[in-house]
Amino acid sequence: MIRFSSLETMEYAGHVRGVIITGGAAPPAAVVATWLADAALVVAADSGLHTAVGYGIRPELVVGDFDSIVDDALLNGYADQQIRRFPRAKDHTDTEIALRVAREEGCDDLVLIGGGGGRADHFLALVTLFERPDPPRAWVSDTAVVSAIVDSTTEYGSIGERISFAPLGCIPCRMTTRGLRWPLDGLTWGRGDIGISNEFAEREIHVAMRSGQLLMVRTLEAQ
Repeated sequence: MIRFSSLETMEYAGHVRGVIITGGAAPPAAVVATWLADAALVVAADSGLHTAVGYGIRPELVVGDFDSIVDDALLNGYADQQIRRFPRAKDHTDTEIALRVAREEGCDDLVLIGGGGGRADHFLALVTLFERPDPPRAWVSDTAVVSAIVDSTTEYGSIGERISFAPLGCIPCRMTTRGLRWPLDGLTWGRGDIGISNEFAEREIHVAMRSGQLLMVRTLEAQ
């Protein structure tokens, strides 16, 4: 059983968590429950409403162009101010809009749920969110938890569990690590580099950035 780090449970003084449930393949309900525990706001992005209903969750807000909602009856019972409709011809994805709306509602600790499988361009759009100045804290798909390491992180897991890393942005990445099968100390990574399928050599690992930022991917296969 994977036990994740403080990503999902750490309390940040003065920060407000918002959870965005988007369309696409989503993780098991047991995984989602932990991330929802401290959520002040849940926003469904378009067909993410189907996923939320499957979890037994009623989001406070539903946003998007609604081109992917199969049954409009799902919107019954929502007040007008809880539904934010946008045109299909727009410059931002429904997920981007949901993130913006959550920020406008006062949330600054954002977690994405869903978005697995489906179109490759949608997948890339979600990954690029972590290269922006105000990235989500984590993206939890059906297969993995993706997050950015800006300063440092401590992760907990099983010995032999796979974990992967890739540079974010254009600043060279230099880091120190502890507890990995293949340490990253002394490496300098730039765009195009990646470390696939590293492993936990200990039950606790630590990664600290000396420069740049890393994208971290942990699989959910052991959940």
